[in-house]
Amino acid sequence: MTEPPRRVVLVGFMGSGKSTVGAHLAGRLGWAMLDMDTRIEEESGLRVGEIFRRRGEAFFREQERRLALVLGARDRLVVAAGGGAFAAPATREALRRGAATVWLRCGLETILGRIVLDGSRPLASSRETIRRLLAEREPSYRLADLTVDTLRSPAAVALEIAGCLFGGGAGQGPGGRAEE
Repeated sequence: MTEPPRRVVLVGFMGSGKSTVGAHLAGRLGWAMLDMDTRIEEESGLRVGEIFRRRGEAFFREQERRLALVLGARDRLVVAAGGGAFAAPATREALRRGAATVWLRCGLETILGRIVLDGSRPLASSRETIRRLLAEREPSYRLADLTVDTLRSPAAVALEIAGCLFGGGAGQGPGGRAEE
């Protein structure tokens, strides 16, 4: 039998539910939860959109890579990766070390219904841009260890992930071990 993962990293396109499902999953497992975009915002004192405008996308992607390397030392952690983090090979490899990666798959129409085109998401400037980016990133998302569709409630998605990764799911105890 293989060792259970030390971390669970949720990947997928913006609007797929990584932060929301991550909070449910962390609560179910009794683990901490970290949203990479939020952490980068906290460290920089700038919103992601402002980082893109002032410092550029390359700077932001480097911050993601750096944070992914730091997170590799953490245990009992659910990570909501940024939408583009898993598309960058070095960041993807750092996120995968010691972790189970889960693609929260979400169809284009659902994504378009969830994302507000208000400038808060720097790469979501138009429906066509979102369509193109999703098509570019999906091959990277497919490299995740597990794929879960997100058409159900966040709690139901978290339950499925817990069951797939730790067995059972409904009776998960702290540390991801099923309760007797």
